[in-house]
Amino acid sequence: MGLSFLLAVAVKQRGMKRSRRRRRRRRRREMQGWVGPEIPLDLLIEILARLPAKSVMRFKCISKFWSSLLCSSFFCNRFIMMLPSSPRLYMSLLDQANYSKSVLLSSAPNPAASHSSIVFDQDLTIREMGGYYLRAVRGFIGFTVFKKEARIYNPSTRQLITLPAVESNILAQVDKYNISYFICYDPLKDQYKVLCTITVLSEEGMLTIRSERWVLVLESGGSWKRVAKDFHPHFPDPLELTMNGVLYYLAWTDYTTCVLVSFDISSEEFSMLQVPRKPGDVLPMLGKWVVTIDYGGKVAVFDYTYLKETGTVDLWVVEDWRKQEWSMKTLALKPSQMHLVADNRLKPKGAMLKGKIILVPLKLVSPFYFLCYDLQTNDLKKVDIKGIPNRWFRKQAKSFDLEFMDPSENIKYLET
Repeated sequence: MGLSFLLAVAVKQRGMKRSRRRRRRRRRREMQGWVGPEIPLDLLIEILARLPAKSVMRFKCISKFWSSLLCSSFFCNRFIMMLPSSPRLYMSLLDQANYSKSVLLSSAPNPAASHSSIVFDQDLTIREMGGYYLRAVRGFIGFTVFKKEARIYNPSTRQLITLPAVESNILAQVDKYNISYFICYDPLKDQYKVLCTITVLSEEGMLTIRSERWVLVLESGGSWKRVAKDFHPHFPDPLELTMNGVLYYLAWTDYTTCVLVSFDISSEEFSMLQVPRKPGDVLPMLGKWVVTIDYGGKVAVFDYTYLKETGTVDLWVVEDWRKQEWSMKTLALKPSQMHLVADNRLKPKGAMLKGKIILVPLKLVSPFYFLCYDLQTNDLKKVDIKGIPNRWFRKQAKSFDLEFMDPSENIKYLET
């Protein structure tokens, strides 16, 4: 009786195992011919646009379709739209004795200029990147190298391109000149452009100014094109502001006349407004400290000439460009904050920060910091910068630049 029962149990278990194996084989055969529902293209784009840049770059290897999709202008623009609005802080460190040893540092994503400290925890340096005058537009960073050559670097794709030289008659005639590059984006034509300004002063200084303006569209087969040949000669400031498809920068037409220049990125047309002054202000160019900023969605000139002496700054806001109408207000630092500006000469940066501007010491010394000036609340705050390699503080021949960039990633490859 006991043996028969055990045999029956064993036979039943063996039959159950065979049955499970048959079911598994049947399911495998069914799965081989099964095709899952296809993800709609618009949903696939929305999913991919929310992934980190590194993941998107890896997915280009899946197939030709994925590579074509992820390289398309539509997807690249959608990817940028999905990025968080908070900027990232970048710092370029230029070794003047050996450009190839220059460094590019970045903070963690989404730092706030109002924090008490920001840490550079990412080294984005690649070979032959080195340059000065850091420019940042939609994830692309522009450098001026050897005071003439321009390069553009994308930290997300690690693409580095050297722009062709400008074939200007001015450069062939003189040894001393000023050249500035401004990288910008045309939202109407979905194009990246570079504006180059070339200025030559007479031996007597600014008594005679010659200037040229050139534009390069960053596309396959693009070449430099001279624009605004009859525009008034001027000596530009290297700091710019871009708002609503227009690039603005300050310039000087002589020793005492400061102007605000606008460049319509789409039409490539220039315009100019003379910057007002307070009665009795006759300081020449070398005595004025001004920069363009975004003030509540309006273009403004931030005059901090007397910040160190009196603790005041003047804001000249463009109310109507066509009518040449300006408004002016004066901000005064709190007495308890005067010590922050009394010890160092400062230069303004952070034109991309709405309602705020950062004031950076001219010298790279440890401990390093910048001052965040909130123009809405009229409050000044010190922000410590950490993560700069100590060897840079000891270097003799060095330069540096600091800039917030928003947004900070772009998966597009430029063609030239």
